[in-house]
Amino acid sequence: MFRIIIHFVWFIVIYCGELSRLSNCDIKYVFRERQRFKIADCKDRGLNFIPQHLPEDIKVLDMSSNMLTIIDNNSLIKYEYLEEFHCRNNQLHDLSNESFKRLHKLSLLDMSHNMLNLSKVYSSELFHPIQNLSKLDIRSNMAQPTNYHKEFNYPDHAFGALTKLTFLGIDMMPVPIYGSGFSLMTKLQELHFQSCYLVSLTNKTFQRFSSSVEVLSLRNCPIKLVKTEDDALIPFPHLRVVDFYRTFMHLTRALLLLHPYRYKNMTTINLGHVSDLSIDSDELPYALTITPDLVRNLKTICIENLDLSENGIVDYTRGSLFSFDQPECLKKVSFKGNRFLLFNWKNQKDVNSFFIKALRLKTLDYSYNVVNFVIPTNALTSTLKETNAAGSYVTLPQSLEQLDISYTVVNPYAAPLFVVPEINNLTYLDISYLHSSLTITFLKLRLETIISAGTRYEFGFRQLTRFHNNNLKTVILKGASLNDGIDNLGNRLFKDLRSVELLDISENNIWYFPDELLNALSNLSSLYISKNLLVSIPVQLNGHTNIKILDFKNNLLTSVSSTIINWADKMQQLHGMTFKLEGNAFECNCDNIDFIRWIHTTKVDLDSRSYNCKLTNGTVIDTLIAYNNLHDLFVDCKHTVWLTLASALLSTSFTISLLLVVYSKRWRIIFSVYGIIRRKLEHKVRKSYQYDVYMSYEGEVVIWIKDVLVPKLETEWGLTLCIKDRDFLIGPSLADAEAESIQNSRSIIFLITPEFKSSRNCLFELDRAKYEKVTKNLERIIVITKDITIADIPVEFSYIWNYAYLVEWPENLGNVDDTWRKLRMLLNEPLLSYK
Repeated sequence: MFRIIIHFVWFIVIYCGELSRLSNCDIKYVFRERQRFKIADCKDRGLNFIPQHLPEDIKVLDMSSNMLTIIDNNSLIKYEYLEEFHCRNNQLHDLSNESFKRLHKLSLLDMSHNMLNLSKVYSSELFHPIQNLSKLDIRSNMAQPTNYHKEFNYPDHAFGALTKLTFLGIDMMPVPIYGSGFSLMTKLQELHFQSCYLVSLTNKTFQRFSSSVEVLSLRNCPIKLVKTEDDALIPFPHLRVVDFYRTFMHLTRALLLLHPYRYKNMTTINLGHVSDLSIDSDELPYALTITPDLVRNLKTICIENLDLSENGIVDYTRGSLFSFDQPECLKKVSFKGNRFLLFNWKNQKDVNSFFIKALRLKTLDYSYNVVNFVIPTNALTSTLKETNAAGSYVTLPQSLEQLDISYTVVNPYAAPLFVVPEINNLTYLDISYLHSSLTITFLKLRLETIISAGTRYEFGFRQLTRFHNNNLKTVILKGASLNDGIDNLGNRLFKDLRSVELLDISENNIWYFPDELLNALSNLSSLYISKNLLVSIPVQLNGHTNIKILDFKNNLLTSVSSTIINWADKMQQLHGMTFKLEGNAFECNCDNIDFIRWIHTTKVDLDSRSYNCKLTNGTVIDTLIAYNNLHDLFVDCKHTVWLTLASALLSTSFTISLLLVVYSKRWRIIFSVYGIIRRKLEHKVRKSYQYDVYMSYEGEVVIWIKDVLVPKLETEWGLTLCIKDRDFLIGPSLADAEAESIQNSRSIIFLITPEFKSSRNCLFELDRAKYEKVTKNLERIIVITKDITIADIPVEFSYIWNYAYLVEWPENLGNVDDTWRKLRMLLNEPLLSYK
């Protein structure tokens, strides 16, 4: 009998453990093509096994970013309805022939970013249960080899079972051998290679793959120069996408590979960064001039997206770079990161002709180009100056929507000019850190986004002043010397930005805001002012009700004013609010107590809850430490605001009753001041003694407290009460009086009403009550709820729930006697051992 009992207990423990692990996964539902999918989301849970207690009818299991090392035999067998299995970014190093048993419905398997060794001889049985698979991704598994000359045989017998595969992602070894099994993938459309260590792309590399492939991606092979043979892509006659980005084969060689696609239509040709200084040689020079012969294949192809970025192009001759047979096909062109002048007096006609015919061109990227001409000092100098005196210009295509000329340095003989025609679709312009005599003239402004980081504000503002009714939505002016703009233009600086919704004016050394600087920006919803020299947040933001994001990081703030705090809370209630304050010079002192409390109680989405702050003695702590030690750090603070208010009321001729009527929605403040005034006028001094109960409340419950609760406790039950709105004297610090009264009380009562929900005045009492309870100075904490449900009790009361007794005041007066008895028992009986 004893052995049976022990075994039973052991079983229960293990079962509970499995249940706790099960809680690590979320069960979700999504709709795809009008079908309901049940998803088990187990990603990033630290799991080293596949959970066995998930619903058996799940269709998607996501085990990404866990600690799986192996897919055990039969570990997925119960999930036979599974259609997608994601286990990317684990530590898988092995598979067995029964890893995918009974997963006949599986269509997607992602095992990328693991440690699977494809050199292992996997049999055809590995993938046989999932032969209906359409997408397999096992990229980024193979480690960098030590031998770059050894042939690598892929397990083609295993892959040959996947005859319905349309997508294959796999690693590319230096000398790859793809066996006959790969030829059975007759439906393959996309072929992606990653973790690429290729050294030679020959005419035989892809000969086993199906001619149905339309997308070929061979990216990031930067280890060695990839030697190519001109017919390497012949096995893929139907390619629509060729992506060789950062595979170092040199641009001239890459262009030669395109000859199978002459006079064909293609979606994308990405030859970005296929040339590099590391492979520079006399035969393959990094500094390259584009000639008609180099682009003889490229120019015949109808291409939608062309990327020739970062290839060391220094120039091009006439009839080459812009001489496409079908320029009307192009939608996006990138020349980013080269070193050539886009146009000058020699090729101006070619470029203008190209732009006229490029009827569908939407994006032109000419960023990060550095061109610097030096005028020669010889007899030809005067002739050159005369020839270029008029400069050169091109008219951009009417279809162009995005133009990026950021980080470009161009200093030619005469200033090149972009002309934006009156009929245009240009909505995005990036001129960040542009150092150039190049200029842009708008005949009509339709921009919605302008980015001018690192470029003086005058560059863009000259155009804006010409078009007062613009459509700008996003303006980024980082590092644009706006401090000078504020000095020169004051409140007029943003007068032409009325439609702007996002404004970024970071890194401008701004140290003050004119009072009405932001008034014109009535639609502003996102404002970024980080890395400036502002010592306060402009109060004028109080008039903006659409702000959802305010970034004030890395300024010189020592605090945040109550006006901005209240405004931020209001924005949170209206539509949600993100407030970023990291990197400021906050102070933890008496003046900042409300700000410190607000950081830890507000629902505004802050970028931190523990900002660094400096105490008055110079010690640096953080606001979380300050918040948890308010009573110790700020016990000596004086509440001069209360004293000033009391003094002002003493000198007025209004009666107290009139004040209570006028300020009827602020009972607590007026009631407290009333108590102070009364004691001052009567010259009474209350003796210090132990209280039975300290009372804290909020809201319009004064009559009930005065006529019902206080007589019951003081007159009928004989208890001594300390009510701060009645018994505190003028003069001492309010915080000191509260702390001392709670310390000298046997119990504390918090009376919570609906008005209490929006108040923060209870936070100090909560902190102090918890402290006194822990230090055993306080016997009981009692929470009375009146006209409010438990669910609506402020979340701040979670600090004391472990120590508190709850009394729910009944709405039905017939039950009130039992409630009075419960309250009296709590106050008069010895310490209870239960709640």
